[in-house]
This record gives sequence, C-alpha cells and structure tokens, in this order.
Amino acid sequence: MLGNESACKASTLLSRLSEGTRLMRNDGTPIDLETRLRTMNRVLDRLVPESPDPTLEETVETALAAIGRRELSNAMMLFEQGVQANPFWLRVYLLLATIYDHAQKTELAIATLQQGLVMCASGFRLFSAQGWGETLERINGPVAHRRIRNHLNRLRQYERMFRYRLAMLQIRCGSFDEAITQWSAMEEEPCT
Repeated sequence: MLGNESACKASTLLSRLSEGTRLMRNDGTPIDLETRLRTMNRVLDRLVPESPDPTLEETVETALAAIGRRELSNAMMLFEQGVQANPFWLRVYLLLATIYDHAQKTELAIATLQQGLVMCASGFRLFSAQGWGETLERINGPVAHRRIRNHLNRLRQYERMFRYRLAMLQIRCGSFDEAITQWSAMEEEPCT
C-alpha cells in the first residue's frame, strides 16, 4: 500500500514539474535545461533516494556543468557512459531522456526510456528470482524488511515515471496506441 502512495506522489510531483515547465514556456519564459535537470535530480533525491555514491554524484555534477557550458554532446556522453557502467542507475535514464528531448532527438529519448523500463523489469525479475518475496516473510529484522521493500518501491516508482514520460513523448509523436499502452500499464501491476 505504501508503495502505491509513494508511486502516486512521484507521478504527481513529476507531472506538476512537467506542467509547470509547460506553463512557463507558454508565458514565453523557458526553463533552461540545466535548471530543469538540477530540479529533477533534487526531486528524485526526495522521491527515490539512492545510496550515496561519490562517483555517480560526480558524474551528474560534471554532466550538469557541461550543460551549463552548452556542451550537450559531452553531457550525453557522460550519462551514456554512466548507464553503461551501471545499467541499474535508473535516474540517469530520466535525465538523459530529458536531454535528448531538449535536443529534439525524440526517438533517442523514447529508446532511453524504454531501456529504463527494461532495467526495471530486470530488477523485478532479479528480485523474484532470488526469492526475496518469500524470504521477506521469514526475516525477523525490520531493517531488512524496510530495505527490501524500499528497493521494490524504488523500482515501481521509476517504472511509473518512465511510463508517464514515455506516454507523453509518444503522444507528441502521434503514437497514440503506444501511449495508451503505457497509460494502461501504469494502472496495472509492475512489470515482472
């Protein structure tokens, strides 16, 4: 139950961020890409906190600094290398898709979000293959329970965010059937 509430909060916050961005664009005051990505990163820190990893944090900061210098290709390369080094670094799929979208590379943005969904599905499969669901009932420690549930909730939240962004991009491209599929999947159980 808590996972659904968190996923709903994540979706609501990201949709508000998206809505706010759209409104500011309509007013003639666009949000620059660096500010948008920094804000997304902060929101993701709150919604789906990850274990602090200095290397990953440094990669994000270096990429954001490159964007500030208008070096989009360098930022894209840094994030692509980050995903290659750690395919389960789910946050980067969202940040990279935003950069691709900004650079009007919609097909790459869609492919990146789809790859993020694949990694969520892989995470769910790894979780179920290791039998954590059954093991959870036998573990007595509340810390272990919380860590396992937090990991599952993170995967569910990311899956929902990927599907939302993917549906919005597909609508913009005129791929309405694919967008409906993504919206429908958000109402169902997480991919396994």
